[in-house]
Amino acid sequence: MSLICITGTPGVGKTTISGLLRERGFSVVSVNEIAEREGLFLGRDPLRGYLEVDIEGLCRSVERYLTGKAVLEGHLSHFCRKCDAVIVLRLDPEVLRERLLMRGYPEDKVQENLEAEALDVCTVEAHEIHGERVREVDTTGKTPEEVADIIMDILDGDEGYAPGDVDFSDWLMG
Repeated sequence: MSLICITGTPGVGKTTISGLLRERGFSVVSVNEIAEREGLFLGRDPLRGYLEVDIEGLCRSVERYLTGKAVLEGHLSHFCRKCDAVIVLRLDPEVLRERLLMRGYPEDKVQENLEAEALDVCTVEAHEIHGERVREVDTTGKTPEEVADIIMDILDGDEGYAPGDVDFSDWLMG
């Protein structure tokens, strides 16, 4: 099994892009699906309200759900050390704001996610664990099909899209 982990801040397009990769022959499962099926939710974070997941249990369980060319999708997927490649999807924080508001996120959660996006949180976390196996794709202004094509190019050996090429830190100043 070859495991591709698709990660990024909530709202950047992970689920949509993973669906397109499924159409291209990949086996796809989400972090949340595995956590739910395996009973890996540890409870709610008392400050932020989100569900906490047993990452080690998730990584042990992932192989039961995926075969062949496989995609693990979710903003925690990069914590799984079994990833052969990690694709961090990025999005301009202003576009991300609109998506999160359309999903009904409360303003404090929107702000938290925008700051995480501007500060490259998923990219930094992924790079600390996976190093050179990480690629970063700016989805801003691209169709889902274009993003899926870029991911296919990366998997075919395109050396571009190194972490650090996408920079939304100016958003914090603005």
